[in-house]
Amino acid sequence: MGGLPGVVGGCRCRAGACPELPPQFPPFSGTAMEHVILLLLLLSVFFLCQAQALECREQAVSVSGTLRLLPEKPPRGWVKAEWRVTLDSGHKFRILTAEKNQADQFPKSPFSVRAGFQQNNLSLWISAVGTADSGVYWVEFEDTSGAVTASCFHVSVWEPVHPPHLEQNVLHREQGWCNLSLVCAVSSAANVSYSWTCSGAPLGDPELRSWVHLQVHDDDNHTICSCNVSNPVSWSVVSTDITAACRAEASGILQPYCLVKGLLCLLVLGSLGAAVAVTHILVQRWGPPSRGSHGSLGAG
Repeated sequence: MGGLPGVVGGCRCRAGACPELPPQFPPFSGTAMEHVILLLLLLSVFFLCQAQALECREQAVSVSGTLRLLPEKPPRGWVKAEWRVTLDSGHKFRILTAEKNQADQFPKSPFSVRAGFQQNNLSLWISAVGTADSGVYWVEFEDTSGAVTASCFHVSVWEPVHPPHLEQNVLHREQGWCNLSLVCAVSSAANVSYSWTCSGAPLGDPELRSWVHLQVHDDDNHTICSCNVSNPVSWSVVSTDITAACRAEASGILQPYCLVKGLLCLLVLGSLGAAVAVTHILVQRWGPPSRGSHGSLGAG
C-alpha cells in the first residue's frame, strides 16, 4: 500500500520517503537582535569598568607617619563620600562617611580615632600608621543625581631603612692589583634596593646586589665606594676608601715578617751581650792566667 503524500520543506513527498531535515527556528526579529546587541554592549562596559576599578594608584608611607590620600579628579557636585579599606590581612572596614556641610561619621574601627576627612579637597588622612594598615583604600562619591564616582589607592607602609654597615674583604693580590669584595649589610633588609658608586660613578652592574667585587691598583689615589640602600620611603648611604683598605692589608702582610726579623736580631744581640758579660765576670773573679806557672810547666 502506498503512503499518503505530504509536504516537507516545501516539497511534496510520499510518507516514509522524505529526507530528514534539520529543525527550523524562526528568524530573529529586529527587536530581538537589538536586545542581544544592547546586552553585549552592556557586558563590555561592565567588564571595562571592572578592569579600570582594579587600577589603583600606588601610595607609600613611612611607619609612624601620616597617610594622605587625595583623589586625582574629585567630583564637584558631590553630596556624599564614603571611604573604605580592605587590609592585606583580609579585614574590611568602613573608615568614614561624610555628607556635604555635615559632621563626618566614624564607625568603630581601628581608624576611628586616627582618621580625618577634609571637605575642601575631599582627601583622607590617617595618623600614626603601621605596617598592619597596608591595603587597598577606596572612596565613593555620590552626586545629586545619584551617580557614583570612585577612586582607589594601593597603600604600602614601610619601615625606614636603618644605617647600613660596609664590610670589606681583600681576596688576593696579584702584580700590583688588589682584588676585594664589599658587602653592604643592613638590619631589617626586607624589600630594599641596593645601588653602588665608586668615585661618584655608578658601577653599571645590572643586578642590584648587596655585594660587589672590585679591583684597584696599588698606584691609584683615593677610591671612594658607596652603597646606597633604599625603599620607597627612605634611604641610607655608607662609604669607604678601598685604596686605603688594600694598602692597610698590604702593610699587614709585611708586619709579621718585620716582627720576626726584629725578634731574631734582638735574640742574636742578646746572646752576644750575654757572652761578653759572662766572660767579663769570669775574668774579674779568677784573674788572668799566671806566666810563671806556664813556664814551670814547660820546664818540667
